[in-house]
Amino acid sequence: MSSIHLFVDTNFFVQCRKYDEIGWKIGELEGVTEVVVLISRPVVSEIDRHKHDGNSRRARRARSASSLFGQVLKEKELVRRVGDKRIRIKFAPNYKLQDLKREVPELDVNRNDDELVATACLYRKENLDLDVRVLTRDIGMAISATQCGLAYIMIPDAWLLPPEKDDKDRKIAELENKLRALSQHSPVIEISEFSVSTQGPISMSELTGDMMDQLEDYVKQIHPLEMVLSEAKFMKTVFPSSLYRVIPPTAEEISDYEESYAKWLLRFREWVPQAFSALRNSKILCPIEFVLTNVGGAPVEHLVIEITTQGNLEMAPPSYSEKEHGFGLPEIPWPPEAPTATVVSRLDSNLFGMNPMATDPSYSLSSLDPVFARLGGERVRDRNAFYWKEGEPEQFCRQWVLECEEFKHKLEGEPFEILLRGDSNTLIQGAITIVVSGTNLPEPYRFTRAIKQPIVRQEPYSMMRDLVRACF
Repeated sequence: MSSIHLFVDTNFFVQCRKYDEIGWKIGELEGVTEVVVLISRPVVSEIDRHKHDGNSRRARRARSASSLFGQVLKEKELVRRVGDKRIRIKFAPNYKLQDLKREVPELDVNRNDDELVATACLYRKENLDLDVRVLTRDIGMAISATQCGLAYIMIPDAWLLPPEKDDKDRKIAELENKLRALSQHSPVIEISEFSVSTQGPISMSELTGDMMDQLEDYVKQIHPLEMVLSEAKFMKTVFPSSLYRVIPPTAEEISDYEESYAKWLLRFREWVPQAFSALRNSKILCPIEFVLTNVGGAPVEHLVIEITTQGNLEMAPPSYSEKEHGFGLPEIPWPPEAPTATVVSRLDSNLFGMNPMATDPSYSLSSLDPVFARLGGERVRDRNAFYWKEGEPEQFCRQWVLECEEFKHKLEGEPFEILLRGDSNTLIQGAITIVVSGTNLPEPYRFTRAIKQPIVRQEPYSMMRDLVRACF
């Protein structure tokens, strides 16, 4: 059995966790199966002095140590198993001071720390076959042990108790508890889930004539010019009965279709530069998102939120949001429909495919359902919704101001999405500040976040091709 004898200082009992709660698996004790904790006379004297210090933690810990000493005195030796180690706690021999002075002249045994170290040194001399060391948190005691050739182990931080709260800490904790109780009956504003798009703003190079031709070829693949002459034959195979008659498209209808298809391609080429301009203006923007939440115990009355940008940042009009109007993207022209053959019943052509609701102008949704007729009434303002304080911005600007008559608490929160634009082709940099005020908020809530996003350069063809596909 590998054993070690440790002369512990007072800190072991006052500043550390209890001996059966600490982790004895430290580097210096690796391979040790038995730890003998030796209590020396200087430690007993200091514990007796500390236990009368009132109700401080040191006094409470000293009284607990004194109780442990009484148990050791009664049982001669306290033996417990902690983890994989056997812990033995007993009193060290009580040497006379003159013996310590004679045997360990390097130390001043009139000092408690040196008396403890000298006791350990003399104990080692009497037991040369034992591994004797000092366990301390005190640098001075470690120096004294080194002077007399005695090994020592520094108490690890993991054994220490958390720092004791002083009167100031207790006062702060008391005020925090009062504030927490007050917040349960008051509104508390928070901004969470603040994020800047990881995609980053994109600067698109110019759209070339070759790219225009490639986009035209691509849209022809999506909507090719249809061959309509064979459709009459197809319809005859579907309706072989003599009850039906198939009328194929006329030559004039086919010619009109082909002419309309050619005009559609011209309109598409006119659309491409307009769409490219809108797409380029949108991709250079940097999206940010956040959620405004009331985590308190009451609604915010007459809330006003001011969002301001600093640096080279400006906010795009809300209409630029992709979730709303698609950055002012012009509507893509749709290809003409190819003429088709007409199927006519030989019995009664008037009964084929007729829909009286579609042909009779007297039918209307508003007449069929009175709900449609009532939708045109004046809209009631929602007291829990957000509205623009001075009208919705229609241009790029540096400040948004919105208001809400009653911002409810304990709900999911109000999401915001803002598109930012800089004045540089390489970097979007600045900051955004959010200030939230309300009649029952003790003080305005302020939130500031720095924004720094590099602008990525990219060729436009692939992005325009994806846009064309998305539009169709």
